[in-house]
Amino acid sequence: MAKRFKAKKESYSGPVKPNEPRNYDNEAPLFSLERVQSGKYCFASLDQENKAMFAEAIFRRKSIAWKEIKQIDRHGLGTEKIAKSCIKTAIPRFITEDFEDFLAFRYHGLHPIVGYRDKNVFFVLWFDHDFTLYAH
Repeated sequence: MAKRFKAKKESYSGPVKPNEPRNYDNEAPLFSLERVQSGKYCFASLDQENKAMFAEAIFRRKSIAWKEIKQIDRHGLGTEKIAKSCIKTAIPRFITEDFEDFLAFRYHGLHPIVGYRDKNVFFVLWFDHDFTLYAH
């Protein structure tokens, strides 16, 4: 006989009270590879060491709120803004004309991952494994 599980009733257990607007700066980033671009700066183009260091980099940030990340050195666990006009590869079509700055996180020494933030999610677009995606 198959085990059956009762559906859990939804209960509030998050960091925000139900009637307050959610402040995503108080949450740690979630990293998404859903929008990584194909080609030279794709995850698939990384060697095993770079792939492992990427996993380590996102693990190290799993408990740091966005508001703290904004204050940390850009060459450490922090981030920096990269102007859209500085990117030397094709910008994905879903990035609108009014979009100005991407964000970069370091994942292996000074090697950056570049993408954008939406709420508490960081969408990775490129892995700049050879420092040619933008002028450093």
